[in-house]
This record gives sequence, structure tokens and C-alpha cells, in this order.
Amino acid sequence: MDSFTRKAVNSFSRKAMNGCEWWSDMKKNELVWRELVDAAIVQRERRWNNVDDVAFRAGVAPATAAYALRRVIEIGAIQQHHAGFTVVNPAKVLTLLCAARSILSDTLAIVTMHDHDIEHLRDRWGAGLIAGGAAAAVELLGGVNTVSDYSERIFYLRDGEAIRTLTELVDQRKEAQHSGFGRDRGNVTLLLADPRAARNWRRHTSFAQTYADLFATPGWQASEFRLALDEKYLSGRDWDQDSA
Repeated sequence: MDSFTRKAVNSFSRKAMNGCEWWSDMKKNELVWRELVDAAIVQRERRWNNVDDVAFRAGVAPATAAYALRRVIEIGAIQQHHAGFTVVNPAKVLTLLCAARSILSDTLAIVTMHDHDIEHLRDRWGAGLIAGGAAAAVELLGGVNTVSDYSERIFYLRDGEAIRTLTELVDQRKEAQHSGFGRDRGNVTLLLADPRAARNWRRHTSFAQTYADLFATPGWQASEFRLALDEKYLSGRDWDQDSA
């Protein structure tokens, strides 16, 4: 695992140093769906004046946003009107996002770390790390974990500096020759935040991203956190609302 991790992390470090554009492999229609869900569920903004507005918020081209909206219109999740469109069923949009989400295809590396290594990484470069998955769900649910223990973690990296810091930590771990799978040890999946998310997210991923990532994560713990988010954010029969 260490040799694979070092190879993967160092590969992306070289790309950052060579000035390559940082961009997530997450499909751009997912960025549009994510923006629609977060706006409707968290910000209570369902009405959009035009496609250009959602394209700007999602960080994609207007033509890309228009293409992503075609499927949403087809299933009746949004209604068009002369002044734009309205999200009338955000749960359907969230379902599309979950069905399309693939964490594996966007993964930079999977690192096996002890809890104290993770805390060291966050202390050293906390601004460059964005918690996802169960840790993000805990924050969205109020900051206290009343759902389940978890050992599988997800972190989004904000920029190349976070990658370089991670590379140094992996090297330090190799020199220290940590061994054994203790109770405080688990897998950390590392992904790169898309530019819009890197700018807007703070310490954790948004509701829609967290929910979709939990959906795409195996294990009963991920399901428990997702159900807890359901109860807080999606407990009502909030579908096919009037677009007026």
C-alpha cells in the first residue's frame, strides 16, 4: 500500500509543479446537479433566472449546464417558465447525482493512516484539506457524532500544496516504519476538489456532495450517515412543488 500511495501522490505532485491545471474528473453534469441540490435543500433557492446563472455557480460552460438540465427536465424535477426554471423536486436531482457518482474514478490515492497521522496532516495543512464522507456528515448534522464510529475517511485536497504536504507525510511514515493494523488505523481516500468547490467549501463538503459520496461508499456506516442526513434535510414530502 505504501509503495502504491507514494507513486500515486508523487505523480500528482509532479503535475502540480509542472503547472498543470487542477481539475477533478467528476463529470460536469454532476457539478450542475450538485449546485441545484445544494441551492434548493440548503439555501432554499429553487428559482433560477436562466441557464447562465446555474452554469456560473456550478463552474461550467452554459452549454454544459443546458445539457445537464435536459435529463432533469425529462424526469420532471424542474419546470421551465418564461423567466427561467424552478427546481420542483430536488430529491430527484439528488438521486441522479447519487446514481452518477463514482468515487473510485476520481480517487488520487488511498492511504492507510493512523488517527494521529490524520490529525497531524490536518494540523499542518488544515486549510488545504476538506473533509468528506462521514466526517462531513457529522458537521452537517451539528458537529457531534451520534450516528456511528467509522474508520473509512474521505478528504478532498484543495490545491497542489496539500498534495506536497501529503507526500512529505507519507515519506515520514515510511521512515518511521509504522506497522500493524491497530484500532486507530483506517483507509483515507484522497480526491481533488473541483475549482468551484475548492473556492467555496470550507472545512467540509457540501450537503449534496456529502450525500452522494456516502451513497457511493460501501458499508453500513455510510448508509447510517446518509439516512441521518435524510432525516434532517429530506424528511418531508418535498416533491413536485408548485413552480410559481
